[in-house]
Amino acid sequence: MNGIIQFRPNEPQVLSLKETSGVIDGFYVLYESSDGRTLQLPKPAAIKLNTLDPEPGEEFTATRQQDGPKAPQEWVFALTAQSEQLRAEWEAAELAEQTRRDLPAQLQASVLRQMPKSARKLGAEAPQEAKATGTYGPVPQVALGGRKKLPPRVSYRTALRQITGTVLELLENRKEQWESDPRQGLISTLFIAACKTGVIDFDFTPEAGEQAGIQ
Repeated sequence: MNGIIQFRPNEPQVLSLKETSGVIDGFYVLYESSDGRTLQLPKPAAIKLNTLDPEPGEEFTATRQQDGPKAPQEWVFALTAQSEQLRAEWEAAELAEQTRRDLPAQLQASVLRQMPKSARKLGAEAPQEAKATGTYGPVPQVALGGRKKLPPRVSYRTALRQITGTVLELLENRKEQWESDPRQGLISTLFIAACKTGVIDFDFTPEAGEQAGIQ
């Protein structure tokens, strides 16, 4: 590293660091700036700089504020306007990418919530048949209680129509502009997931649905 950067009171300097991890040198922490100079900061000032958390090459201002020759010094660090804009754009892009990665799972959960619930696992299993006594033959069987009915199912046409409509509506609400192939791929994935829940009946007929009161 070259010469140490000199600061005049209350005069900000625009800096960027080659590496954000400093080297402790007694009471000071040393950083190498992007132009090869040395930024020497007292440890309390280094803590403030770490709070700002600049990236390598990211510009920020450093100011040694002092109201008078005998007044205590205070270091102030802030991102430049350009760095703030770049960081905001990066965070927005990262958020959009995270949303895009999570969107299929969110859409699947939303679609399945609108479908009839799948059959739940019975809380208690049917009692096993009693074993024979060996003397008087099998113990008489006890009639099992009423079983839970399976939830109503829908035709694959209805399911596909609901899934497609929900996907398109959610994409529009989120201002997501997907091409045709990704949309079709997502709809297919959600349809397959719905099939696995057991709520879709491929032998379902409209007449049977009307008789059962299913739309």
